[in-house]
Amino acid sequence: MTAVCGSVTVSCMIPVFKSTFSIGKSILKIEEIIDHCKEHDINPLVLVEDSMTGFVKSHTTCKEEGIHLVFGLRITCCNDVEEDGDLSDHKIIVFAKDDEGCKLLNKIYSFAQTIGRGKVDFKYLNSIWSESHIDLVIPFYDSFIHKNQLYLKNCIPNFKNIPPTFWLEQNNLPFDKLLTEKVSKFAQSSNAPIQDVKTILYNEKSDVEALQTYKILCNRNFGRAATLSSPNLNHFGSNEFCLESYLQHG
Repeated sequence: MTAVCGSVTVSCMIPVFKSTFSIGKSILKIEEIIDHCKEHDINPLVLVEDSMTGFVKSHTTCKEEGIHLVFGLRITCCNDVEEDGDLSDHKIIVFAKDDEGCKLLNKIYSFAQTIGRGKVDFKYLNSIWSESHIDLVIPFYDSFIHKNQLYLKNCIPNFKNIPPTFWLEQNNLPFDKLLTEKVSKFAQSSNAPIQDVKTILYNEKSDVEALQTYKILCNRNFGRAATLSSPNLNHFGSNEFCLESYLQHG
């Protein structure tokens, strides 16, 4: 396996899939995603998951179908895992470039689930980082820029030994334009690459209600009181997180 959209900037928009292995985040099964890749000549498959639980199956299935898998782990990062609260919580994506990179992803995930209480920090990441084996991507949504600008949080990333790539998205959300300006400005001032992507969580625009319902059920199972009227159902003000939208604009 090799990756990614991190150190290599691609001129066209990259489709970024997420599967049902990221519980409550997508209604697409990995087999369905691979079928889409074959039908629409999408290769490699960029797959970003919120855990490592589906990695082996995804890797095996892609290999059997002749699809090159580019796997990224989306994880919560903070200023210091020993701090209480979520004032500095934000999302990052770590991509594996090779087998050693996959081992590092497992190491990062294990740290988060044990010592980090669900999180990592840049102190830990800098201590184990290997640019030869893994890449860092800053997602468009829920990044440190997003959290600092829209939620008045205090996320302070430390890119000392970790050169990031910044992703841009357009999904007709009211804050997309503001985030695009802030992300572009930060990336340019840091001389960091920028890549246009499209997150795909369901097939057609009309499927957004199915994802909403699925997310609500999952949240209830995890003890959260989510409802359709909740203002914090991740980015459900848009029905653009789908394959249909990517095929129209990609």
